[in-house]
Amino acid sequence: MNPIPDQTNGGFCWRWKPVDIIALVIAFAIYWPLGFAVLAWKIWNDRQPAPQDLGQALQTGFERLQRAFEGVFSSVSGSGFASAGPAPTGNAAFDAHIREEWARIEADRQKLNDEVAAFRAFLNSERTGDYDVYERFRRSRGA
Repeated sequence: MNPIPDQTNGGFCWRWKPVDIIALVIAFAIYWPLGFAVLAWKIWNDRQPAPQDLGQALQTGFERLQRAFEGVFSSVSGSGFASAGPAPTGNAAFDAHIREEWARIEADRQKLNDEVAAFRAFLNSERTGDYDVYERFRRSRGA
């Protein structure tokens, strides 16, 4: 938000956008100290030489939060930190030991992932094989 020069209000006039008012109302509705924090930020921000737009600040915050969650989930799923291994310590023998253990653990993890995939495939074949199951049941009841 660009400041507009105004002699009546210390050099800048306050410009409230709909997103500012909505954020303030939502913050007060969620938790009143949060509402006061948003109001204080807005008043402080409007008096700065180059104030930020609240909508842009919220969007930037949400994007940072999303990147943080993606980083956490990728490390848990094995596509991020888990596959890279820990940082080197400087001791060559210990680092070699860590790499070997890490490779062994990754192989075990891959084996477990393959086992889970095979079990899911088995469950899917059982679910889609309803007709075969029904036929076996009918034959066993008829005999």
